[in-house]
Amino acid sequence: MRKKTIFTVCTLLALAAVFVFAGCSGGGGGGGSSSSGNSGSASALTVAENVSVVEAQGSSSKVTAKATALKLGALYLSPSDVPANSDYYNDKQEVYVHERSAEAFSIINEILCAMAQSKYDSMMNKGDYKAQIDMNQCSKDKDSASSAGESSQNQSSGSTAPDYEMWTVNSSRADDASPHIVKVWMHEEAEHDMPAKVIFVKVTITEGKSDTNPYGIFTLNFKSHPEVNGVVDTNTTAFKGYLKTEKDAATNEVLLKFVCEGNEGGSFSEKTVLNRAIDGSSGTGSAYMTDSWGGETKTGNFNIAFNTANFLRADAVSGDQKCFSRTSFDETAWDYGLYGSSGSRVNRNSGFPIKKDNYYGWIGYYGLWLPDEAGVINGTTVYKVAYGQGGETAIPYTVVKKGGRLKKHTRNMTTLGAIKNVPLDWWDMGNSARVKWNGTNFVKFAQMNQQTHMWENTAESVLDLSNLNFGELNFWSQSLGGQVRVKLTCTWNNGFSCNNPTNNTQVIFFKEDAVFPGDTVPAGLKCYDNCPKYTAAAGGVKPSDATYTNDYNPQTAQAHDYTFSSSADDMVLKDGGNSLLWVSDGSGQNQWGFMSGPLFNPSAGNLALLACDDWNNNQLQDDGTCGWKAWSELTEYYTWETGPEQWNQFTALKDSNGTVLKFEAPLQLQYVHSQTNASAYDYKYNGVSFYLEYSGFGNLHGIPGTCIDMDT
Repeated sequence: MRKKTIFTVCTLLALAAVFVFAGCSGGGGGGGSSSSGNSGSASALTVAENVSVVEAQGSSSKVTAKATALKLGALYLSPSDVPANSDYYNDKQEVYVHERSAEAFSIINEILCAMAQSKYDSMMNKGDYKAQIDMNQCSKDKDSASSAGESSQNQSSGSTAPDYEMWTVNSSRADDASPHIVKVWMHEEAEHDMPAKVIFVKVTITEGKSDTNPYGIFTLNFKSHPEVNGVVDTNTTAFKGYLKTEKDAATNEVLLKFVCEGNEGGSFSEKTVLNRAIDGSSGTGSAYMTDSWGGETKTGNFNIAFNTANFLRADAVSGDQKCFSRTSFDETAWDYGLYGSSGSRVNRNSGFPIKKDNYYGWIGYYGLWLPDEAGVINGTTVYKVAYGQGGETAIPYTVVKKGGRLKKHTRNMTTLGAIKNVPLDWWDMGNSARVKWNGTNFVKFAQMNQQTHMWENTAESVLDLSNLNFGELNFWSQSLGGQVRVKLTCTWNNGFSCNNPTNNTQVIFFKEDAVFPGDTVPAGLKCYDNCPKYTAAAGGVKPSDATYTNDYNPQTAQAHDYTFSSSADDMVLKDGGNSLLWVSDGSGQNQWGFMSGPLFNPSAGNLALLACDDWNNNQLQDDGTCGWKAWSELTEYYTWETGPEQWNQFTALKDSNGTVLKFEAPLQLQYVHSQTNASAYDYKYNGVSFYLEYSGFGNLHGIPGTCIDMDT
């Protein structure tokens, strides 16, 4: 869910990077198919893919744009060992400079990024075509602290899944003496208090980008109208604006302008201008932003100026000025690719585009993306779409859709010393805190702001472990792939007394995989903790009464038994033969769905692992079972997730032979950081292991980051 900021509405048209799967598809928002034309009769014009307000100066690897990507794998190779003509060297490296007053220009970069990824140059004169847009790719919030905070709260691996929009695009140019015209139509679904809308974009390019003009000369106009009951209200404009470049005939300098204004949920206005020398050595600019959402008016107004050495930012409201060096700066990386030892990209079979009627979507490891209006249910026929000069090819598949999904968790082991300084999320007295192991103690260093969902740094304080009533610490860590358990050595004497952990203390974390039809799963599963409950009156899992009441006394520990079949016709966890599917009861509880505790094969070996083994140190035999040990002692267990959202559910496709397609899960990688310079900032991570998740090129998750100072 996107948050409203001063830029939000204007960003609606700049949705993100585009995954184009269409060729010569007819129809769409343009009112019919254009003729295929002859793209050879004219050359396509292209404009800048991003605008840097000011570049860093110096000999940094990022400044020189030399490919120096981080290598991850069993064997570390130096760049000189990788073939010169490999993907590793040929892949383009994108370089940005972040400066607070330039945030307004980031919207411009979203627009230009989306334009470039829509392939308007290669699709010129080929008629209307569909472009599928992943909203997670070019977002200006991609690296933000708020995004990191939200990700940390979404403890499902689906947090790395794509989020698609669909565009209809037409790109045309009559001849080399004519402008290149790009038209875009996009439908924005209703969201919270924002109505559905249709956004129209027209781009006119008269001069392509070049060494002497890296922007190109173009005008991009956009306008949005609300859509009510499927009818576009052209008499009402939600927002409108333009992005354009103009060339000064005398100096050849290019002026870039951006304006966005509207009245949707409150009036807002944004105006940005940049006058920049062609070589980027100097320039001036300004940005003005105001909005009145929520009855509160917010205004920002910055002026900037720069030369080869310095960058000056002036707050036109407060009069505050800050001057920064263009030659002394910090470097950070936001996106990573993964390469093999030969320098080739590592790709994943993550999914493919599909179609139902006039709706286009995507199917992959994390399930289905299609608009709700498509009405996809279990048994619906959808089509895998591919395009060529002969038109559209459609292969039928049957949807396998269930209201919940089973996930398998496989145990991995490490030590506290190996994850020193890795951020760990901790539920602290009703609030989310972020802690780390510093080699001696667990220390709390950040708190989640419940209003902004951002991590806010706090003074470091040692975590008090003296009054624990359990023998394990439970954390969540993106860098370790999810749940993390730290086993303590404890004794019982009218209460727990636990030894302080050390670098050698055992750490347990689990790799998560979705269960697909045909996978081997125990027919019977047992649960002791957070066990899902079937409520007959509701006909499923009732949010306000979702679990059985568990008794954790080892002598009376209660277990519940379940069954599961991985047949494509079943795939639902059952309680006494009843399907455990989420059913809304209007209570507002578990509104994002329900996830169970460990479900496991009740073999003699697994049950022995849960034996209490004199858990209270009274030197008497304990006959009971400590069900809570399932979280850490079992080598594998399952959890059941069910809810109203697509990420709570299982969706796959079955081909004409009845075979269910299985997509590749994200790779889990171990990266061991090396920094031998004791004065370096990242020396604290020397020898530390990070367990990363790679879900596709550019999507490597688990490397920790933090916002240090929004002003600098």
